[in-house]
Amino acid sequence: MNVVTRGVKNAVRSPLKSGAIVLMFAISIALILSMLVARGSVLAKINDVKANAGTAITIRPAGVMGDQGGGDPLTAAQIATIKSTTNVSSVTSSLTDQMTTTDTNLTSSLTLGSFGARQQRSTSTTQASTDTTGADTTATATTRPAPTPRISVTGTTDANSVSTTGGTLTISSGAAIDGNSSDNIALVGATLATKNNLTVGSTFTAYGQTITVKGIYTTGNAFQDSGIIMPLATVQTLTDQAGAVSSVSAKVNSSDNVALTVTALKTALGDKADITSEAEQAATSVTSLEGIASLTLAGVIAAAAAGALIILLAMILVVRERRREIGVIKAIGGSNGKVIGQFIVEGLTITVIGAVIGLVFGILVSGPMTTSLVSNSQNSASTSASTTGRGARGGFGGGFASARNQLNTNLTQVTASLTPQIFLAAVGITLLIALLGSAIPAWLTARIRPAEVLRTE
Repeated sequence: MNVVTRGVKNAVRSPLKSGAIVLMFAISIALILSMLVARGSVLAKINDVKANAGTAITIRPAGVMGDQGGGDPLTAAQIATIKSTTNVSSVTSSLTDQMTTTDTNLTSSLTLGSFGARQQRSTSTTQASTDTTGADTTATATTRPAPTPRISVTGTTDANSVSTTGGTLTISSGAAIDGNSSDNIALVGATLATKNNLTVGSTFTAYGQTITVKGIYTTGNAFQDSGIIMPLATVQTLTDQAGAVSSVSAKVNSSDNVALTVTALKTALGDKADITSEAEQAATSVTSLEGIASLTLAGVIAAAAAGALIILLAMILVVRERRREIGVIKAIGGSNGKVIGQFIVEGLTITVIGAVIGLVFGILVSGPMTTSLVSNSQNSASTSASTTGRGARGGFGGGFASARNQLNTNLTQVTASLTPQIFLAAVGITLLIALLGSAIPAWLTARIRPAEVLRTE
């Protein structure tokens, strides 16, 4: 009987003992595979988050927010500087304006409430004049017209960038416009279109020009659905603001480069622009995901150590139990190489059987394991983000809500994926465990001397 055959038969000649060893080893392999799958999936998501979440940098003229504040618009030269900045992958420019009844034949779909009326409230002043004796002689009162809702106009190089917090612009009818065009075309908000009976192909006047409706859009936001979106060049021409830009959204190739890019932009633009980024939001998302990746790595190491220890202890026990058998084999001429080979084959047989069972079980549990790890991290991170949001309410509440929504999306979209690379890594770890677990027992068998064994036995 050759070494391989003897080793395989020895591995299964005690089914109960071998079965227990195989079961424990299979559990270790299943944990290794499921943790590798979770880690690979989370690392892939981290790369995706870094490339897409928290990579936006907003540049506005210094002192300007929306259509309020002071400062001068950004210029074409400044936009070119932004586009040429290292790590900036795309730039969307926009210019906003407010049309009154003298600028357009459209009627706003908004109704001024107390807040809106306060922003555009009418005021009255009374001016008195006196004669040389100090007596009042005349009094005139000047009253401003009652405020009327204005219509927001946004010129942009990318209509899809005009979206509300947590919402997305959707074309409900018609087609999107080319933001790089200079034609007199527009997308009209759903509520404004309904108010003025506009459909695709309809026309209206704005700034003395005829504008054609190319599409109707909705965002789910009452204010934005009462506005108009045009190509940037069109709004610049209609409002006599050639080259002017009121806001720029620059997308960076990775959230890792956001801070560096912000610094470069501040250096290039100086005090002419206010620059903000979503770096903190990206850091929150990535930190939570990196915590899962670290946990899974620790799980892989622990499971691999446990598997190696199981095989090691099992084979040491086998060697101790078979000292007499080993001594007899050596006494009748068996070489150390054959004896060691027999035990290595036996260890490999147990390892292979356990590995096959463990890999199958690992494939089955890797999905639920990943979901469980992500769910626990999501609950923890959401609680942390919620606490932060409560500590900074007010005008920025919507921003924190958006950050929490993005964080939850990043976490819940982690999908377990078993790639060939991950499977091969699990197989490689299994083989390493088999070698480590069999090396010491094999060395012990080589040290056994037939005379000592037969004498003690």
